[in-house]
Amino acid sequence: MTIAKDFAAKLSVAIVAVAMVFSAFASSASAQTAEELQAMINDLLAQIAKLEATTSVSAGTGSCVSIMAPLTIGSTGADVTALQNRLIAWGEVIPAGATGYFGTQTQSALASWQGKNAVSPAVGYYGPITKAAMDAKCSDMDDSDDDMSLSGEGTLDTVEVDDSEDPEEGESDVEVMVVTLEADDGDIEVDRMTFTASSTAGSETDPWDVFETISLWVDGDMIAEFDAEDEDEYLDEDTGEFRFNDLELILEEGEEVEVSVAVSVQNGVDDAGTAAWDLTLDEIRYFDADGVATDEDGPLGEIGDAINFTIETEGEGDDFDLSSSSEDPDAMTIAVEEDEEEAVGIFAFSLDADGSDDDIEVNELTLEVTTNIDADDFVNDFYLEIDGEEFDAESYTGGTTTTLVFDIDGDITVDADDELTAMLYAEIEVDENFNTATIQAATVSYEAEGADDIDANDTVTGEEHTVISTGIVVPQEGVSFDTSTSNDGNGNVIGTFDIEFEVTAFEGDFYIRDLASTTANATTEGVEFAVLDSQGNEVTTGVTAVLSTDGDEENGFFYVEEGETDTLTLSVTVDPSATGQFRVVLEEVWYDEDKTLGSADGRTLTPASDYRTGYVTIQG
Repeated sequence: MTIAKDFAAKLSVAIVAVAMVFSAFASSASAQTAEELQAMINDLLAQIAKLEATTSVSAGTGSCVSIMAPLTIGSTGADVTALQNRLIAWGEVIPAGATGYFGTQTQSALASWQGKNAVSPAVGYYGPITKAAMDAKCSDMDDSDDDMSLSGEGTLDTVEVDDSEDPEEGESDVEVMVVTLEADDGDIEVDRMTFTASSTAGSETDPWDVFETISLWVDGDMIAEFDAEDEDEYLDEDTGEFRFNDLELILEEGEEVEVSVAVSVQNGVDDAGTAAWDLTLDEIRYFDADGVATDEDGPLGEIGDAINFTIETEGEGDDFDLSSSSEDPDAMTIAVEEDEEEAVGIFAFSLDADGSDDDIEVNELTLEVTTNIDADDFVNDFYLEIDGEEFDAESYTGGTTTTLVFDIDGDITVDADDELTAMLYAEIEVDENFNTATIQAATVSYEAEGADDIDANDTVTGEEHTVISTGIVVPQEGVSFDTSTSNDGNGNVIGTFDIEFEVTAFEGDFYIRDLASTTANATTEGVEFAVLDSQGNEVTTGVTAVLSTDGDEENGFFYVEEGETDTLTLSVTVDPSATGQFRVVLEEVWYDEDKTLGSADGRTLTPASDYRTGYVTIQG
């Protein structure tokens, strides 16, 4: 109720009371005793008290704010939001809620209300006829609420201001401040609240360039909204001061009410706009039951106090990168039969969203493959497999450095706090003239999207693999180790290292010379190994070695038939000149199609960690 209405009501009560008293005295003074006159006065005073009790400030109907016409499909702004809130409050359904955009859902809800309230035509257009019908309904609601009265000479006793959440670019209705209010000595009606929004980045950052709306909420219902994008709506453009009027918020005596202040942030806020913001509660105006208006602008409670919040850059909570995967294949020898294509997984890596606030859509992945000869000579194509889906390379540049670009186009989403494995396959095919090749892959960059675009260079490198069409294979899983020590009788401890390894002949029969040394090569042939101390230095003195086999041997050569697997054993004895820790590494195996020295091919064994023993302490 306005101050004018409240004053008129009180004046009417006083006039009626005075008239009743004078009338009673005029007609009865000569005929009645003093006791009878006192009883009449008491009765009149009771009636006056009853009349005063029925005089009140009415509670507001949050849905009955003034809404300008016309509004129709395509309209936007605070009036549309108010209309949507009104329709929802009156039982109509708008699935998207009060978005501030007049679309088909709002049109349907309005048409439904018009049909129920005899507004014709019921087509979902908010014009003068509909506005008048709604205003009349609001008036009826105001009249029906007259029993919600204020009592006592209430004052605003408690004002507490607390901060809440940090909003993000593009987010709507994020609670940034909570104002706790409590009345004492009676009920009050809060009529208006005034705030100031200012950036700590300085005067160059204006709130209308950052916020769409600022709104007030009580118990989950919006009671007021301010068009923060309109510079002209601010009370003071220089300070960012703004006001909510005609709140009609009732505070009953002794009951705490929490008023939430929420902001909707624009998209594309610049860096300065996302700096810290101060939101200050400047003033509260309220009425008591007698219609007395009070403006509190300090020092009551925390009026004048500010809370601080920071607008998070869109996507700031996204966390995504490419990382190593436990499924990445160890270095291996890939044996491919001539003129037969084989798809081989050569590199695995993780798409990692661990710690991300948002799910991540992957749009593009760029990889690089390095080979010692032109990849086109032995690779027909590459493809990437992620979560059961296959993606061909959209862009392919050959040579010894091959760039692969995979267009994922959002078909793969990595859930927040999760990861997926990507495996790169090479479709390998060789001919009879093919020579031994190496192949190794690595990631280069990615393009993805969470709350915002995420583009980055990110390198994860896989193992180097060997591709052959003929020769021997020495697989990691076929290697075993045994170490021991013994005393030579002179106070020295001698170390013995045994390495058993399998050799498989592929596409041919091959000979391996029964020689093991630290300097084996294409001329001397045999098996090359190294003895290393704890510093990684190679030791050659006091070292002897023997190579043996469980297979066939011909004139100082071991013979491995095509498709067969033999087990060879390298036994190395180390009698060092000084005490220390030592290990043995099997490095290379030389093989040939015949027993002619000087024409052997070498099979380098990688990674070295799969072909070496543990350390043994030996006393020299």
